[in-house]
Amino acid sequence: MKLYITIICCFLLCVNARSQSIELVNAKDAFEIVSTRNTVNTIIIDGRSDAMYAEKHIEGAINIDAFGDLVETELQNYLKAEKIIVYCSNSRRSELIIEILNGLQYNGKIIFMTDGLNAWVSSGYRTVGTQ
Repeated sequence: MKLYITIICCFLLCVNARSQSIELVNAKDAFEIVSTRNTVNTIIIDGRSDAMYAEKHIEGAINIDAFGDLVETELQNYLKAEKIIVYCSNSRRSELIIEILNGLQYNGKIIFMTDGLNAWVSSGYRTVGTQ
């Protein structure tokens, strides 16, 4: 699984090198970034389904289902952000969001939490729910 993620991330880095930068981080590093971020210029996107988001998510995260019909339209609202932190459960949805951001010519910095919300929760970091 780690080899698969590494290959995909390398591909995404090469494809996206011309337009934006991508920083690969684990949950611990993401926690530090989220805790100290400028909330005006840094957006957190949870790429999971509405139901998964409602159950638990990182506080301040915006839910944009990577498999939803309106994902491109919703992402367009955040193209002016300096940084976008992207996470999901296992990286598949995050990778799709990164690909779509590239297609939309996003020029900011993408921070990709590669080990996802499961690692965030396992590390004991706080989540919130909307249910």
